[in-house]
Amino acid sequence: MKKAILILFVLCNLLTVSAQNLRQSVENGIQTSIRQSENREWREAFATCRALDTMIGQGNPDLHYLVAKERFRLYYRINKMAECKNSLALMETYARQSGKSAVIEDMLMKKAGFLLSNGNSSQAVTCYKEVFNMHAGGKDDTGKEKVFTEMISKAKQEKNNLMAEMLNKMYNAWTDSINNVKAANELKTLKEQYTAAQEDIESKSTKITAQWVFIVILIVIAVGLCLALGFFVLLMFKNVRQIKQLKASLSLSDSNNAQKNMFLNNISKQIRPSLDAMEAGDTKRQIKALQTFMASIENYMSLEQSRDSHYELSSKNMGQFCEKMATEAKKMVKAGVNVTFNSQPITFSTNEEALSTIVLGIVREASKNNNVERITLEFKKRNPHTGHFLITVVGMKLAEEKRQSLFTAFSEIVDLTEGDGLTYPTCCLMALKLNGLLRLDEEYRQGTRFIIELKD
Repeated sequence: MKKAILILFVLCNLLTVSAQNLRQSVENGIQTSIRQSENREWREAFATCRALDTMIGQGNPDLHYLVAKERFRLYYRINKMAECKNSLALMETYARQSGKSAVIEDMLMKKAGFLLSNGNSSQAVTCYKEVFNMHAGGKDDTGKEKVFTEMISKAKQEKNNLMAEMLNKMYNAWTDSINNVKAANELKTLKEQYTAAQEDIESKSTKITAQWVFIVILIVIAVGLCLALGFFVLLMFKNVRQIKQLKASLSLSDSNNAQKNMFLNNISKQIRPSLDAMEAGDTKRQIKALQTFMASIENYMSLEQSRDSHYELSSKNMGQFCEKMATEAKKMVKAGVNVTFNSQPITFSTNEEALSTIVLGIVREASKNNNVERITLEFKKRNPHTGHFLITVVGMKLAEEKRQSLFTAFSEIVDLTEGDGLTYPTCCLMALKLNGLLRLDEEYRQGTRFIIELKD
């Protein structure tokens, strides 16, 4: 009897509420339903939901959504799946009628969770895709990637492992697609540039031939027409100057084209084994290798284009820097390889980020050699404005032809899954941007010693 009186009292208060407090009243009513369900007063809870729908009346689909959501929760608690589906359909109707993105997203997440709990993962993926599209609409690839990472992070924080796993699969598929398109577009662009360069060379060669023919004609005419010799000589000199200009332009084009030609040939030979391996089924490893290769090329090209722009320098304690580099290097080398450092607390001006990238890049590449016994890092100040950072790799011996081409990009064909061969050339460019030079110590014979010559 007391419970019935309490319910009637609550319903009367809800029905007489003013329009301006309607949302607050609905939320209070839902809290009442939650408390009733906790006391296993299921009939009273459903009665509260009906009263809330009556109080809301026509319109206000976002408020009707809240009531339908509570009704869905009640049915789920008492394990009535058919009624849950009906409530979920009603939630979707109200959410889309409201036109509010937050309400629609809440509905989609509830729907996806229900579908997953019933083993319908394909429809759950559709819900997650719609949520993703709501957040990623109008954004570029970087923005879309950020949306993926935020959604995955949120799922992990909420300990929703199924959602996190499905979003990871969607993200991996999207990433593979984007990277494949980028790689194909970059290769297509390089081929188009190569074709354009070849056409430019052919055009200039044709012009040169035409100019020479014209000069010969002028000489023949000059012999027969001595009175017009002065005019024809002037004209000849004019054409000779044009030919020299064309030759200079052709020489520059040939030089640039030779570099692009070698670059394209190397790319073709490098990519072909990976493409063949991908066709044979080794997809993930080869895609990762191609992604790394393209990233290395972009980094190298960026450094090449900006090689005259030097890094900003600041004063650093080189003793502490050597110790820090040795700590990082120990994480990279194989078991049994000893890493030591030797430097006084000398102050020297450099760019710590760029120099650490060079040092760790050399250590990482050198540690791939199976004969490495020990790596020593040290800094020596040669004069007030010059210093040498030495990386000594004991046991790593290089053939003479390898030493000659070590810092030249695209000089050899390598297995991309083992490395792209651009580490040393990239480090060399970075050394130039540090107003320095990267070279080998030709006198050291117990292994290989890299010398980074620095100037402040």
